[in-house]
Amino acid sequence: MNSKGFTLIELIATIALLSIIAVISFVSISGVIKKSKVNDCENLVMNIKSAAKEYVSDNRYNLTSNNNLEITGDVLINNKYLTGPIVNPFSNSKFDPGDIIMRLELNNDYTVKNITIEAPSILNNCESGI
Repeated sequence: MNSKGFTLIELIATIALLSIIAVISFVSISGVIKKSKVNDCENLVMNIKSAAKEYVSDNRYNLTSNNNLEITGDVLINNKYLTGPIVNPFSNSKFDPGDIIMRLELNNDYTVKNITIEAPSILNNCESGI
């Protein structure tokens, strides 16, 4: 036994153990990060749809079509239903609000029956958990 330091075997064993711990940690952390981004995306979609419902509720007496309505993110931001910028959780890039297109299906009393986000497609993928 060397009283002045560690032997080569002890150092190699320590490095191997730390490497195994690092690999296990990396795999579990990357899964948590991906799940977090999917949750952020789902929350973004939920916020956009909620803002669209509020917009229709506040402006239903001004609407001319009782079946379908198409609005963009610009309308929601300009009327203060959403605050910008709208950020893609997967790439951290900003969406152009004019590129966010929603088709709303309305009931006869101008309440929202269904909301479909037509573009960008990444927001549709959020809902399916991709």
